[in-house]
Amino acid sequence: MRRLLRPAIVIPAVAVLLFAGGIVYAVTNGLDSGAVDENEQVLAEVGVFPGSREVGRNSETFAGAEAAVPVPKGVVTSVAFAPPDGTGQVEIVDYYVNRLRPDWAARVERSLAGAAGTTTERSYRVTFSRGQQCLILGTAGMVADLAQPVYTLSAYGRESDSC
Repeated sequence: MRRLLRPAIVIPAVAVLLFAGGIVYAVTNGLDSGAVDENEQVLAEVGVFPGSREVGRNSETFAGAEAAVPVPKGVVTSVAFAPPDGTGQVEIVDYYVNRLRPDWAARVERSLAGAAGTTTERSYRVTFSRGQQCLILGTAGMVADLAQPVYTLSAYGRESDSC
């Protein structure tokens, strides 16, 4: 049983389940494939932090922000990446901010201490915008108590004045 819970088995299994769940969701809820294609194009364009590997990908449709939860409206495509061992949040944030500016405007925010799990380390949320495109970089998975630290990139089309 312990052998089945190893990160080398669990992470790919979760990625496959997310992918399969995304397909089922898209088929049953009519996910806009054009919006998914645009999101995938943005994600391919912004690239991956060197040495990172993809561990999960999903597209969902959101109706908009609930009370205090900052959820975008529309089709959102998210990808989770495992950075190389020893990579810190600041390295990831600096990489994307330097890579995407000046074409993309960036707004960097820090989480409340302890909001990403049992740690008191704070995570980052960087919201990038360019034209009608939005991109969010999140590092909460790098400070949470996970077997494998991850950061996420989420792309979506702007449906209002701001991302």
